[in-house]
Amino acid sequence: MIKQTRVFFAKYKWIKHVVFFLVFWMIAHATYITIDGLNEDISKADIAIVLGNRAESDDSLASWTRGRVDRALELYKNGTVKFIFVSGGITKETGAMEAKAMKSYLVRQGVPGNAVIEDNAGINTYHTAINFLNWNKDKQYSSVVIVSQFYHITRSKYILRKTGFEGKIYSASSREYRWQDITGTLREVPAFYKYLLLY
Repeated sequence: MIKQTRVFFAKYKWIKHVVFFLVFWMIAHATYITIDGLNEDISKADIAIVLGNRAESDDSLASWTRGRVDRALELYKNGTVKFIFVSGGITKETGAMEAKAMKSYLVRQGVPGNAVIEDNAGINTYHTAINFLNWNKDKQYSSVVIVSQFYHITRSKYILRKTGFEGKIYSASSREYRWQDITGTLREVPAFYKYLLLY
């Protein structure tokens, strides 16, 4: 089997070069989005946009989702943002509405309900951006802080800008880390180019 593989690559050397290039590009892109996500750009802004993730059937939040919401809570409590826009879809495994669960958590932490905007139709990053822009037509807020896992920040900023937001975009990442961040970072590379091509 090994001999056959060597013969194959010897015959089709260009495939080896393509594979090496793709691996190099993935590592380079993963490195960039990691640095971009961890190198936070925080400034006083009108509103934080929190990208959703798993919520449990009892409306509690998975640890990584709670990490995002806790970061937005911190920004609200220290006066960096005046409002929090929580956006997510329905967690398939539990049937829970992610934005509803995130808002409930924030209210329990003392944030007034009218300071939290709930978007349960944010089924992915693109829809979150579109839903925020539609909601913001009346408000005309001109500065936001994107809050998500560090590896998701670059794509979130990109799609919000591409869908038409012309104001200031800052970022803050969750401080909840787990080993799955490695696979999440690797998955984020093709996800970015999917968004680049489709939206």
